[in-house]
Order: sequence, then structure tokens, then C-alpha cells
Amino acid sequence: MSGKSFNHRYIPGLDGIRALAVLAVIAYHFNFKWASGGFLGVDIFFVLSGYLITSTILPLKGNKLTVGLKKFWLGRFRRLLPAAYVMIIVTFAWASLFHKELLHTLRGDAISSIFYSSNWWFIFHKLSYFDSFGSPSPLKNLWSLAIEEQFYLLWPILLMLGLLMAKKKNKLAIFVFLGALGSAMLMAILYQPGADPSRVYYGTDTRSFELLIGCWLALIWPMKRLSSQKISTNHVYQLNSVSLVAFSVFIVSILFVDEYQSFLYRGGMFVFCLNAAILIGCVCHPVSILGKLLSWKPLRWIGSRSYGIYLWHYPIIVLGTPVREIGNPAYWRVTLQLLIIFTIAELSYRFIEMPIRKDGFRCYFRQYFVFNKHKWGSFTLARKISTTLIPLFLLVFFTGMTGVVGEEKIESIESRPTTIKIDGGTEQHSTHHDSEKEQNTSQPGSLSDEEEGVDSNSDQNAVGPHQGENKTEVHPVHESYNGILAIGDSVMIDIAPSLHNIYPSITIDAKIGRQVSQAVKLAPNYASFNQPYKAVIIQLGTNGYFTNTQIDTLLKAFSNADIYLVNTRVPRSWEGKVNQALQQKAQEYENITLIDWHATAINHPEFFAPDGVHLEQKGIASLTNLIQQAIDAIH
Repeated sequence: MSGKSFNHRYIPGLDGIRALAVLAVIAYHFNFKWASGGFLGVDIFFVLSGYLITSTILPLKGNKLTVGLKKFWLGRFRRLLPAAYVMIIVTFAWASLFHKELLHTLRGDAISSIFYSSNWWFIFHKLSYFDSFGSPSPLKNLWSLAIEEQFYLLWPILLMLGLLMAKKKNKLAIFVFLGALGSAMLMAILYQPGADPSRVYYGTDTRSFELLIGCWLALIWPMKRLSSQKISTNHVYQLNSVSLVAFSVFIVSILFVDEYQSFLYRGGMFVFCLNAAILIGCVCHPVSILGKLLSWKPLRWIGSRSYGIYLWHYPIIVLGTPVREIGNPAYWRVTLQLLIIFTIAELSYRFIEMPIRKDGFRCYFRQYFVFNKHKWGSFTLARKISTTLIPLFLLVFFTGMTGVVGEEKIESIESRPTTIKIDGGTEQHSTHHDSEKEQNTSQPGSLSDEEEGVDSNSDQNAVGPHQGENKTEVHPVHESYNGILAIGDSVMIDIAPSLHNIYPSITIDAKIGRQVSQAVKLAPNYASFNQPYKAVIIQLGTNGYFTNTQIDTLLKAFSNADIYLVNTRVPRSWEGKVNQALQQKAQEYENITLIDWHATAINHPEFFAPDGVHLEQKGIASLTNLIQQAIDAIH
């Protein structure tokens, strides 16, 4: 590899694409229903990164890259690390001061983010991208930067070897495309419908096809060779027509795709990224009308600061939004947060990203970090502020990381059982002594791979119907059914003792994090309840969406019994989709009664624990009475 400098031209339209991509991601994280596919903005960034990086180091002729490895990596570190590290330190310091309950999990997230391995950290600790209760990790958005940094470390070496072996770029492009296809196929193989898709969503191996598609585009559509000369009017018309179609597909995907659709992980993302490559290729051409439209100054401003906007938007949203508002954004709060996001991104761009990118680490360090008391009076205001605040933030960061600042734990959540089983009158529950496991996942849904029911080796203790914190004021009544079965997740665990109090012979099987896909496997164990004059209460959907086939399979397992479907009140984006599906099933099946817990609980935050999902005493009593009223109305 030679030591030449980067050789590429600035394309304003690409800043417009960056702007739309980052705005889509922000809209998705604000949980706007019209931006259900906003997470696909990350796919755009991946394809664009692959294209730009490959284009800038790809030689016009020969097989020697246009920049040395050391210079390339140093340039990437200058561009990415300083702003990211500032965000990590400030976010952690803020949590140490004002959100100490997050420190228990944030320490590991911060360390993995510093070393750009957070995507694998989240996979190994089963932290869901889609299903986190309470306050999510404010650093969770750094998973995508981890993948990009891993790509920057490996791709130049692989590209250099590929050029040496393949000799011709067209031949290398075939191998790159096959690599992308293999990554997409791995995603399809590992994906399990109805289960949490975070393994395939976070994985470098299952997401590398997006970056490779951008690399493939750079090989077959070199940015350096695009010219408006010698291109016919007919070709200009075709290029602009294709760009319009590709842009329309991008917008439609943002508006109508959602993360629960199986096709997305079985080729849908691959097709979306191919469309993104076509869009980027068209915008890069000098004759593109869409490229000129996307060069609109406000879009260029957002696009040029998209890195800082992406870095800061998620911690600002997480740390500045009460749990009860997650999934139901307040527009005044959204407006205020957007102003803060754009302001901090501008400060990051002006005082961190560009100075370091232009002058390097050493010059920047001397300007903002070295303290000289004799020259204090001549310092600019920015220099005085930075000289004062930087040591303070670093002090809080290191004290928080070392555990000097103790975290606050929500005892009411940690003390809850993770499984409960009441079999015809005998109540048993199991609580993990290692509460750290539940803290690390931050989400019941992340335990979806565990065995159904109560583990025979787990710590089980018989408890009476009035024991513990779930005691209510309800009294036993005459049971109108020959048998009642209740299957549910953590919400069912909360109300199990009070249901047992009303129906002493009820059978309850509940497990934290249970999803419909798991309940389908559990249903054959309770085939005896699939009879007339039997009742089955199903309370699921708290932990995520399910496929139509899965819910139909579960309901048909109890087709001869009366089924009571409890819908969900959960401050997450899937709430509406789950409730819509349950309502539809209640209309399709004559033996199903819908219990509208959402309508009852939506305006009662006092029903819920601080995580906005699990129930306090008033919520337990309310949901129990709602179920009792529904059963009494039928029988």
C-alpha cells in the first residue's frame, strides 16, 4: 500500500441521505407510529460507509490502495473516537449523578463501548434492541458504531488481499457480493420467527452484508469515474427515474416496515440495502436531479452533523424521558429534546470533531487540556469552560466506574419471583438469588430462551395465598368452571396470588419474559383444559410481538374451552400492534373474550412499578378484578 492521501470528491446529496437516515432513526427511537421502519436508517449508514470508505482507498488502476493502513486507521480514529468517548464519559457521569439505578449495567456497557465491542456485549448479555423495560441503556445505540469500527479495522486488509488475488475489480466485486449474500443467509438461518431478533440484529456476522453491499457498489460504480460528460439524454432520464423509484422505496420502507415482520430478516434487509445502494449510486452521479434536491442546505447541515446527532440522540431520549412515556411520546418533550440534540451535535462538530480531524490529537490536547495559570486571562471562553469541566467529568466518570458512587437498586423489582406455578391449589415460586442477571438483561424478554415453567432444580418455596407483597382485598368466590388455567408472563406472576385467592383451585403457569412462541410449546402440557366448562386465561404480549401463526396455534390448543385474552399495557412500540392482534383474534373466535387491560390502565401510572410494566398493589387489584368480572359475565 502506498502512502498517498485520500482521493475523493465531496457530494452534497450524500449529506441529504445521511440527514434523512438519522432523522428516521430518531423518529423510531421517539416511538412515532408513522416511523415504524425508522431503524432502517442504520442500514443506510452501513451501506454508505462501505461505499465511501472503499471509494476513498480504492485505486483507479492497479492493486495498491491509495492510503496506508496506519494513515487510514489514524484518520478513522480521529473521526470517530473523540466524539464517541466524550459522549460515553458525559453520559456515564450524568447517570452517576442523577440516574444511579442505571450504573449496575452501564459500567459494562461503557467499557464495551470504549473498545467498540458493545454489539457482542449486548448479544452475550442478552440485552434486547427491541425489548428493554425500565430505562434502556443510554449507550445501546453504540452497537452500530462497534460494527463499523470492526469493519474499518478488517476491510482495508481484506480489500488489499482481494485486489492482489483477484487482479480485476469486476472479479473481486463478485466475491464481495457473494460474501454479502452469505451474511444475509446467515441472518435468515439464525432468525427465529416470534422470538427476539437481537442476535441477528446486533451480530457483526449477520449485519456485515450491509457494509459489503456498499463495498460492492464502490467496485462496480467507482465514485472517481462518475462524470456528466458523454452521457446521453436518455441515460440521464433513466438514472433520474431509477433514483426516484429507489427513493420512494426508501420512504415507503420507513413508513410501513416494522421490526416484527419475518421477511425483514429473511431477505428483506438485503433487498432494502440493495435499494439503498442504487439510491446512493444515483445520487453520487453529477447529473442526478435527486442529488441536487438532497443538497438542500438544512439537510446538508443535519447530514454533516449526523454523527454527533446519532451519538447524542439516544442518551438524551433515554435519560430525559420518564418510563411511563416510552411508547407514547409527549410532543413538547420531543421538541425540547430535539433542540438539545441538535445543539450538542453542533458543539461536538465545532469543538471536537472538526478540530481533531483537522489538527490531530496532539494539537487539540495542547489547546484544551494543558493548564497554564499564567495564561488563564488570555484564554477564550471555550477554553476556560473546557479546562474546568473536563477534569470534573473525568473525576465523576472514574469514581462511577470504580464503584465509589454506589448504584441505587429498585428493590420492589429485584424481589419479584422469576417463575411461579400454582397447580390446583399449591403455589410455588422461584426467585433468582443472582439479581444481577435480571439487572443485566434490563428486560424480561431477554430470558426467552430459558426452559418453560419452573425448573426442577430451582429454589421453590410454598407460599400461602396471602403471603408476600401481592396481597389484595378480594375474597374467594364460588368457581363457575370445572377448571381454570392461567398462562402468562411477569404480569401474571404479579397477580397470581390474588387470582389464587379468588379461585383456590386455579392452575397458573407464569414465567418472566415468556413469549407466545414459548407458550405454544407449553400448551400440550395442559391438554386437559381443552374441554367445555373449562376456562383458560392467556396474558401474553408484554415482551414483544408474535406471528399470526403462533397466536393461532396457541388459541387452537384450547379451542373447546372458554379463552380470556388479556391485552397489554406496556410502554413500548409493540403495544398497539399486540393489542390490535389480540382484538382481531377475539373477533375471529367465538370462544374468546377480550379483557381490555390497556383501556383500564392507560391513565393510571400508579398501577405500575417504576419500570412502567410490573404491577403495584393498585394495579394487581385492578387487573384481578377485571379478570373476575369478565369470567362472572360469561358464567
